[in-house]
Amino acid sequence: MSKTRRVFNIIYAVLTIQGALILMLVPDIAFELIGISVGIMLAYYGLKYIVYYLTHANHMVGGKRILLIGLLLFDFGIFATVLYDSAQVILVIYVVSVHLVASIINFVRAYGNRKDHNPGWAIDLAQGIGNVAQVVLCLIFIKYVEIPVFIYCSGEIYSAILKIIASCKKTAIVYVQ
Repeated sequence: MSKTRRVFNIIYAVLTIQGALILMLVPDIAFELIGISVGIMLAYYGLKYIVYYLTHANHMVGGKRILLIGLLLFDFGIFATVLYDSAQVILVIYVVSVHLVASIINFVRAYGNRKDHNPGWAIDLAQGIGNVAQVVLCLIFIKYVEIPVFIYCSGEIYSAILKIIASCKKTAIVYVQ
């Protein structure tokens, strides 16, 4: 990881912590803001995949899968953005599904890094465990608006702290001869 990437990661993590603390102060408005931001994020990544398919991946092996993922993410994003004020349970399920997918990715990365004897596997494992704990707590308290907001914000703070730790670690340089 380059020095500028490390600085940007730390700045992003500090901004994430500040945003999460602000959202914890106003949980009623925070739920709507989280719903809108999750919807916009999903729509953005869906459009990103669709544009990638149209510009590069339409001639690649597995390109149609990229298009399908892009269409699904865009559809979920638009659906979540439209229903941000009427279906709180649906938005909690969206937040839960995002963190469930993130935890699966973190566990797979931790397994691969441990298999390769990479010391970074512990951070991936910790992020995966944190995401799973966040999913379980959100599902337990799905009926209450304030509790999933606190769980979501604490999960974001946890992820930001782990991002700062990962940014401060030295990167191993491999020389090929």
